[in-house]
Amino acid sequence: MPSQTALIFILAVAFFAPAHAGELEGDQLYRVTTVRAAAGSLPDLLDSIALRRPGERPPLVMRHSQGDHWDLMLISAIDSESAMDPAFLAPRSDLVAFEEDHFAYGPPWADVSSAYEENSFYHIEMFEAVAGKAEQLLEQRRMENNYLGATGLKPNMIFRRAAGSDVDSFTIGFHEDMEAFAAPSDVSDEDKEAAAVDAGFKARSDISFYLRTLISGHHDTLAVRVD
Repeated sequence: MPSQTALIFILAVAFFAPAHAGELEGDQLYRVTTVRAAAGSLPDLLDSIALRRPGERPPLVMRHSQGDHWDLMLISAIDSESAMDPAFLAPRSDLVAFEEDHFAYGPPWADVSSAYEENSFYHIEMFEAVAGKAEQLLEQRRMENNYLGATGLKPNMIFRRAAGSDVDSFTIGFHEDMEAFAAPSDVSDEDKEAAAVDAGFKARSDISFYLRTLISGHHDTLAVRVD
């Protein structure tokens, strides 16, 4: 069973979340687990994840395509019932070589699960902020979303750290497929420049440079849906 300390933490963050910050963000608490399967065990691990009890809400499962070192990302919305489930924090079997939990606030479960079901390709960016710059990093992600939307590209859902790993914020871009993700914007360079300035950047070229001043670590992953 989960320890008393773990239960207290989960319930506390579930009921004392910060205020809502926008339509691509939210106050829903999530448990985000990255897992690397033991050598040769990925098919069996996928089978074990698929075995859910009747009525149990399954996690969203994203399978690594390229990028970071994990094989699977499992995203589960946390509520008081799941926090009290004796299996909620149960250790995994010898099918797993590495596992890390991260607790984060994000958009409403209905929005996240709908985006997951409607799309099969995901761009996941995970950021560790320079000390004291977590809030600036979060604001930079919002600024970049404004730029993406203004240039006809798809904004990302933003998740902000509650506890767990050293990831301060991460984003997920939900795309129909690889082609949709890679499709360029058809907005002119002049309009892109104006959109970047309107979003709060010095210039379009400053978007990535400004981000680099705020982070001490950054992991990109391309992933696909596990049905």
